Amino acid sequence: MHTSTTRVETFSDSVMAIMITIMILELKLPDFDESHEMDDIRNHLKELIQHFAAYVFSFVMIGILWTSHHHLFHLLKKTDNVLIRLNLFFLFWITLIPIVTGILGANPLLPISTSLYGCVMLLTTITLAYMRSYTLKKDLIHTDTAEELNNNIFRVSVLGKRHSYVSSLAYLLSIPLSFVNVYISFICFAIPIVMFFLPAGIDEEKLESNIVEKNSGGT
Repeated sequence: MHTSTTRVETFSDSVMAIMITIMILELKLPDFDESHEMDDIRNHLKELIQHFAAYVFSFVMIGILWTSHHHLFHLLKKTDNVLIRLNLFFLFWITLIPIVTGILGANPLLPISTSLYGCVMLLTTITLAYMRSYTLKKDLIHTDTAEELNNNIFRVSVLGKRHSYVSSLAYLLSIPLSFVNVYISFICFAIPIVMFFLPAGIDEEKLESNIVEKNSGGT
């Protein structure tokens, strides 16, 4: 069965949007009244800042995962049953991000909180990396008569796969390192973000526009 890539993308976008909404709902404002002392208010705000920092980080990571997922599916000419199942598996790990974000926000300096967050992010990114590998292996990416376009599509796909695997390695290292020093784990968490903003050398948006134009011209 070859399901439309647009349909898979739309469903995936909805799931990720819902997860971001769930995370922001976890940021509950405390009820203050005259009985609260200034120290109570400071403690409430300090706890809120921790949750907000975890929310911002997870928001950025879901945004990166969404962008990578978007670029992946825009380079495809078709899907198959295995890819759809892999995508559902990817979304399953996405749905766990709000849970570990709440745990991390409540206990940011506990090794178990950091390691749980690293585990979920590891399984999310490695699933995305395998999806990249699978599309290349099964020739699901777009092919064209223009050799330059084909080369660019292949280069972007390989680069995306490599970035996902490096991110997975960073999250893998963050798990044992959290029991050594949680701040080292936080550095590992930042590696995928830094990699995301490194220039790829190819304008992916322009590449995807070219593919859309080619497909439109052929219909």
